[in-house]
Amino acid sequence: MDNGRKILMKELVSLLGRKGRVFFLVVLLLLAVTAVLSQLTPLALGFLTDSVLSSAGASFSSVIPVLVFILVVNLVNEVLKVVRRILVEDAATSTEEKARIKATEALLKAPMSYFRTHMTGNIYGRLNRSIEGTSKLVKLVFMDFAPSLATGIAAIAVIFTSLPFLVALSIILVIPVGLFIVFRQISTQRGIRVSLLEGKAGMDGTMVELLGGIETIRTLDTTDRETGRIGVFSEKLRQKEMKHHVAMAGYDFLKFANEVVFSVLVIASAVFLAFRGDITVGTILTAYLCFTQLTGPLRELHRILDEASEALVLAEDFFSFVSIVPDFSYLDETGRAEGDGHAVRIGISSFSYEENPGKKILGKVDLTIPEGMYLGLAGPSGSGKSTLVKLVAKLERGEGDIAIGGRALSDFSRVELSRILTLVPQQPFIITGTIRENVIYGLDRTPSDGEVMQALEKANLGDFVSSKPDGLDFLVSEAGENLSGGQRQRLALSRIFLRQMNVLILDEATSALDNVSEAKILSEIERMNRQGTTVIAIAHRLTTLRNTDCIVVMKDGLVEEEGSYEELASAGGIFSDMLSGRTAY
Repeated sequence: MDNGRKILMKELVSLLGRKGRVFFLVVLLLLAVTAVLSQLTPLALGFLTDSVLSSAGASFSSVIPVLVFILVVNLVNEVLKVVRRILVEDAATSTEEKARIKATEALLKAPMSYFRTHMTGNIYGRLNRSIEGTSKLVKLVFMDFAPSLATGIAAIAVIFTSLPFLVALSIILVIPVGLFIVFRQISTQRGIRVSLLEGKAGMDGTMVELLGGIETIRTLDTTDRETGRIGVFSEKLRQKEMKHHVAMAGYDFLKFANEVVFSVLVIASAVFLAFRGDITVGTILTAYLCFTQLTGPLRELHRILDEASEALVLAEDFFSFVSIVPDFSYLDETGRAEGDGHAVRIGISSFSYEENPGKKILGKVDLTIPEGMYLGLAGPSGSGKSTLVKLVAKLERGEGDIAIGGRALSDFSRVELSRILTLVPQQPFIITGTIRENVIYGLDRTPSDGEVMQALEKANLGDFVSSKPDGLDFLVSEAGENLSGGQRQRLALSRIFLRQMNVLILDEATSALDNVSEAKILSEIERMNRQGTTVIAIAHRLTTLRNTDCIVVMKDGLVEEEGSYEELASAGGIFSDMLSGRTAY
């Protein structure tokens, strides 16, 4: 086993946990017992043929004790197998649970660049298959491989202790030939299995992408085009899969031929020795049964090694998920210096996305946002506004320093930052659950229904919720599909009214709202601002920035203008051009 596989198996054992490892030791003990019990039947049949039936006073009654022995042995053996199966299934399901939790945590803490370079559907499909493969590997190792190996070893021991060397040798030779075939199969098919895994993950990504754009596909009538595209992709995948299946069928034939050839060889060698008088007829029967006792586990080993090879590919993919290096925001938690207030200081020299370092998104940006200021951010699309607020929210990391209350942003843990800063993006995050569960999402306390309704009223969503028979228990569907775009934004905005945050960042968070709702929500935000909350707002409509204390206008990643709404409107610069429509916003 190479070093990589050793590390993988060690990680797999660690995933079992203490309970799983104890179960494994019990399973090994049960294996030893069942392996021995499995070999008693051919020995009992040999004894029945040579000693009982051949004796002068043999009768059916003299056979009954042997038959009862065989019955009891096999029933006890099967009971032990059932116990072993339950223990292994418990370990496997526990492993799958732990694997899913670990993978979820790793993905939720992954760098933002990871999600920009991987399709969501691709991640989801790979994750599910890799977790299933990891669980299957546990079952194969502990429920299938170990029993087959133990039974095989026990069979070999019985073969060499109860049969002549020539017969024993003809039986044992089936093993190296069979293993050569299966290892050849594994080595030649590994590459195509990895390719199939990647192809199916790509298909998952494409399907999620299509379903996300179902409205556009339907209105542009591109159903046939997209179906054809999936068809081309599916055909390539099918041809690759058929190549794999043809090869597998060929290897299955070779394994079958190996067993047939050696079964004939075993019978021939036993009959030859019987003709010479070296062995009895009962020994011929024992030899054939020993051969079947060996080829049964060998056949299982062939299947297990093949399936384990495929499961290993999936398990390797799973451990690639859990080994993703966490985002810097989960690692930068060192300073622990106490801040003073919540003024925001931005001193960025440059910023480029990790996956495209050659393209500069932000240049030098030097801003001080005093505590309690209402700052507006404006600028043409692509000017760097959203990127700048992501840096303040510690979602991205640029060259330079950012501080809140005089304390470096790098010194804030995620937990600490979540208690003083909230970012509301343009695309709201809505969970499948009740209205109440959506409003209180992320809170570390449980507010009363009265508080929740008050937050919904401030977000101009109170009447909508009150009109529903279920009220706060109204069930929101996946991604809020049973809500309008404006209702989804208002639901997300209602969360801020239950929090005592120091810094509130709005990234076009009211873009889908009607004028009445936007005015009411902005009025509530202005009230929060007057009570000391520092607000940084990127506006979808420039007029919503009229009541801000200051507006910073950006262009090409740099600060182009700075001033009040009235000053910038009359300055004749880029802000004035955007207001008049001469520059696209």
